[in-house]
Amino acid sequence: MQEIFEFNNITAVLLAYLIGSIPSAIWVSKWFFGVDVRDYGSNNAGATNTFRVIGKLAGFSVLFVDILKGWASVKLITTYFFTATLSQEAFINMQLAVGISAVLGHVLPSLP
Repeated sequence: MQEIFEFNNITAVLLAYLIGSIPSAIWVSKWFFGVDVRDYGSNNAGATNTFRVIGKLAGFSVLFVDILKGWASVKLITTYFFTATLSQEAFINMQLAVGISAVLGHVLPSLP
């Protein structure tokens, strides 16, 4: 039983990192506007630079997707991987670990 719990922890943290590393600013700017946001403004692939370079609609879209990535990581992953058998303290600790992993994926993405 302990091995399954450890596997779920590692898998959840890795999935949260991968969800957090989705480059939403690059995808929105290229797919909908035909522009690579990294080539203009501060050369940063983030919501602020997207606001600056492309405008409010794209900026809010990127911001919404970034918020959704964090929420989905915590809510969906902890709902799927963890059952009511965990203590409340362990469940909260796992939510924190998954959330931090998603933030690290956002700040240090693995995808180009």
